[in-house]
Order: sequence, then structure tokens, then C-alpha cells
Amino acid sequence: MGRVTRFMKGLVKARDQDCQESGVNWAEYEPYEPLYEGTMHDMPRRQAREEFNHLMSAKGERGEQLRLLLLANGIELDTTDEAVQVLHDWFRVNVESEPSNPERLRPIWYAVVNDISLFLGDVMISRCPNLEWVFWTGGKRDSSYQRHVITGFRAVANPKYYVDVDLNLATQGLWYMENVDQEPNQFVAMLREAAEMGGC
Repeated sequence: MGRVTRFMKGLVKARDQDCQESGVNWAEYEPYEPLYEGTMHDMPRRQAREEFNHLMSAKGERGEQLRLLLLANGIELDTTDEAVQVLHDWFRVNVESEPSNPERLRPIWYAVVNDISLFLGDVMISRCPNLEWVFWTGGKRDSSYQRHVITGFRAVANPKYYVDVDLNLATQGLWYMENVDQEPNQFVAMLREAAEMGGC
């Protein structure tokens, strides 16, 4: 099972390029290294589940990479609402779209979105322990099919309700690029809503 070295080289190259073009201090930030190329949605079930397990096992490392990235930019990562708001504000100000394709984020920002989503998902779970990360197989037409989502929401009518934190954050990043109005405390609101819908 080979690592996706070409993918990683592309992200590291993008990181180094962004060091010169953006206001973010990328320092030695190392993006997440998946097992396979492509999206989990389109992978064979076995590979997608392996990818899910690999991502879940990497949460500790990804949290540390996010902490170091934020520290290099003068921000301390923490789980309080105040610290989450600072994280949101940093993301909103700095996230960038791909110059050649404004409907996509820069590749390095998808890596950051991945790390932030894992962090926020774990904060959701810590505040409402009946929530959990799940490998979603609800239907091939579902945008979150075979992706990592949060489930376990007890205070909603639909027992299959889930939150795809990663997909939500990537969408938010694009909306910020398009100046679409959003709540100024989007991350904090997401955490509070998850706790409420989780029945906590």
C-alpha cells in the first residue's frame, strides 16, 4: 500500500508557494497524507474504509500540526468558545481560493480545512459524548457518501441526521471568497447547534 507521494509533493509545493503569496506563516506545516489518491466518495468500499480508519488514527497528529500552524501565526489552539472564535476569524481572513479556479480553494487550504474539521468534530464530541465519528454509507448519491461525518444526534426527528464538518468548512471558505453573508461566529454556532441537536 503505497503512500500518495505525488499528492504530498503537490501540497508541499503549494505550501511553499503560499508562503510567498499569502500572509500566513506556513512554517513547516505538513499536510495530511492520505493512503490513496482520489475522493473517498469514489473509492471502492474497502479502500474508503481504510482511508477513514487512517484519518481517524491520524487525528492526534493533525491536531498537533494545526496547533503548530496557528502558533506560528500568533494563535493558541484551545477548545473554549473564545479560542474557537479566534480560529474562525483567522480562517475567514486568510482562506484563499485557487487563482486559476475561484470555485475551488487553494490545495493547501483543503488540508487546513481537514485539520480544523477534525478539531471541531472532536470538540463537538467532547461537549456531547453521544456524538461520534462515523464512516457514512447512507447512499451513493449522498455528497458525504463514504466520508467521515458526525452522527448520534438525539434531539432531531431524522435518526440518520449527520454533520459533515469538513464539507461544511470547505463550503464556508468558498462563501467567504464570494462575500456571502454568514454568521460572524460560524464555528461557535456550529458547536452550539451540534450540542443542542445532540440533546446535550
